[in-house]
This record gives sequence, structure tokens and C-alpha cells, in this order.
Amino acid sequence: MSNEPISNLPTNTTPNSHTRPGGNAEAGGAQPAPRIRTFLKGVVYYDNRRVSIDCTVRDISDTGARVVFAAPVTVPDHVELFIPQKQRSFAARVERREPVEIGVSFRDQRSGVQRRESDAEIAERVAALEHEVAALRRIVKKLRDKVLPADTSDGI
Repeated sequence: MSNEPISNLPTNTTPNSHTRPGGNAEAGGAQPAPRIRTFLKGVVYYDNRRVSIDCTVRDISDTGARVVFAAPVTVPDHVELFIPQKQRSFAARVERREPVEIGVSFRDQRSGVQRRESDAEIAERVAALEHEVAALRRIVKKLRDKVLPADTSDGI
């Protein structure tokens, strides 16, 4: 699964910050993140990818999506949502069910708790890289001093 942010989705999307009653089961049914309206082809997989159902992703955010089917469907609580146009898959939990529509929340790296954990990991990596850059700058300075010593000529 990809770690690419949702903001890199195709340009055929429009921002949509509405909240839907009965949306993701967080904070009284309100969606935790603004949704982006889309009209993307998708495939919902379950049963270890043995079952697939074509769908349309009607809106999406960093934390979930609204998925619409052509006919009434029954899906398990945990599914995989694949968006072919972006070659991205999301492990998802079904939070809301209607006959031809489901609301899903993304699991794994998409959840808020894990995002905060990965933010801490990123901060650690940035600090380590900044330390490494400083060490490399010192090495470059030493090499530069050896190769291009200060001009000590007599002015000739």
C-alpha cells in the first residue's frame, strides 16, 4: 500500500468539507477530515482478494472514503479499497452501510494515532539527517582547506 498523501489524487476532484450524519464512527458521527469529492473507479476486495466488487469512490480524505456500488451489496467489516487510476490500495474498515453505499475508514498508516507515531518517526529521521548534513559540511570544509589552502604567496 502506498504512503502517498490523498492530496496527490487526480485533478478531477473538488474540495468538500461537509460532514455526513452517520459518517465515520468518530466524534459523534462527524468525519474527522475534510473530504475531496471524486468520481474515481475503484474495486473493493475481501476474502484475501478472492472476491472483488467494482465501485465508484465518490469522496475521499486522509482518513476514509465514501464508496458507491451499482447494485446493493453486502461486504464484511474489513475490506481493501483499490483505486486503479492511482495504483493505490487502502486497508479499510466499514463504518457505515447503506444498500448501495458504504463509508470506510482507512486502517494502518492512515489512522490518526499511527500518523502521530509516524510524525514522531519522521521528526527523528529529520534530526538524524540534519546531524549527518552538519557532519558532511565539516568534512567538505576540511577537504576544501586541504585542497585549496589559504593563499600564502608573497604577492608576486
